[in-house]
Amino acid sequence: MMKLQTKIAYLAIAMSAAFLTGCGDTTVNINELPPIVGDDDDHDHDHDHDGVNAAGRLVLSAIDNAFIQVLELPAKTELNTFVVTATPSAVVASGDHRYAAIVQRNQDLVQFIDGGLWQEDHVEHMHDYQEAPRLMPFQLTQVRPTHFTSAEGQLAVFFDGNATTGAAAGVAVLTDADIGEDRSDYPQLTLTTHQHGAAQARGDYLISTLRDANSSTTLPDQVALYHQHGDHFDLEEVFAVNCPNLHGSAQNHDFIAFGCTDGVLLIEQSGETFTASKLENTTDFSGSMRIGTLAGHDAAEHFIGLAGSAVFAIHAEDAEMELLDWQPGEATAIWGYGFAEQGEKFVLLDNTGALTIFNYHGHAHGDEEAFEFAAKLVMTEAELAAMPAGARFQLAISAADDKVYVTDPIAKQLITVDLHDAEVVNTKQLNFTPHRITWLGIANPSDDHHDH
Repeated sequence: MMKLQTKIAYLAIAMSAAFLTGCGDTTVNINELPPIVGDDDDHDHDHDHDGVNAAGRLVLSAIDNAFIQVLELPAKTELNTFVVTATPSAVVASGDHRYAAIVQRNQDLVQFIDGGLWQEDHVEHMHDYQEAPRLMPFQLTQVRPTHFTSAEGQLAVFFDGNATTGAAAGVAVLTDADIGEDRSDYPQLTLTTHQHGAAQARGDYLISTLRDANSSTTLPDQVALYHQHGDHFDLEEVFAVNCPNLHGSAQNHDFIAFGCTDGVLLIEQSGETFTASKLENTTDFSGSMRIGTLAGHDAAEHFIGLAGSAVFAIHAEDAEMELLDWQPGEATAIWGYGFAEQGEKFVLLDNTGALTIFNYHGHAHGDEEAFEFAAKLVMTEAELAAMPAGARFQLAISAADDKVYVTDPIAKQLITVDLHDAEVVNTKQLNFTPHRITWLGIANPSDDHHDH
């Protein structure tokens, strides 16, 4: 029997359908699908989807309406449409890719949608499950949810707080089980003042930013280590290495990185020991250039740092930073980025609608660079001046295969790119202007979690 919350959610959708079809250029088709549950027979293999969708699902929002659409891959057929409270500011996957966090920052609200695909460890095998997507009762209501980072099955949510009201910043660390079980005892950290900060979860540890309440900027300049005890975190250490105007963070298997005006703060974890150091900006930096965005992957030795439209490869262990030639052409900004194919590629989506693909080889060997320029694909031939106000090209990266997905708000299209062959393989026409997108599903086994 369908849960009461799910029945209520569908009732709200039905009541709102007339409103949505009359706003802007959006048309909404409301579908209610019965659950599709994988059989419970034992398997004699380590990982076999056995009838469960291996390609995953996409979650999209529209730029002009508070609704969310879930598409089944690879055909990109519509499964469900959900009404949320407000137009989302972001749509982010949970730590294990089962749930989509529907971020409504100005409303101090995060709602969650179950993508309906997940995996359980049955000791002798991994068992896959499939159900229809649903809107979850679990919500976050702390002040100004802003930065979301995920690793090792955990999602760290940083709440900026509010300078006007005096609400302090904070962090919540969630697992997929916390979301699915509608738990309230997930670990949280409350800071002493507001800040535009960041946090990275590492098992029982949390690395979060700190800001002096008397600072003239909302950006923090220090990082601290916390240890989880039940539903809260206790301070263990404030790192002595400063990070002025900190913005942007990422992690890989051994390091956590934060962007600073003068370089990158690197924190190395060895067991229960964390050591901080600073990798200073190279001579490739000039004027006000600074790394404000970072990307990492558990399987990658390098971080990628973005300084405006400049791209840097950062090898933390060797304390090296190298400017990459990504052949930007007319591009002046990067709107989407990330490691793909289980860390074997890195992709950049720029504001001209071009997708740049790098092959990643790990540490440089001889004449082989760590990041090898592979291809640049043009996603649109449209006039860029026709971009709707507030819209931009968006990127979603599959954790199950070699596909990435690009939204084109000008043409109202969803584009599928095969990274292995570096080619566009499919284009779907949408009946709304896409805004945010994320991929949900069962990750490739090589993305399995590792202990730190």
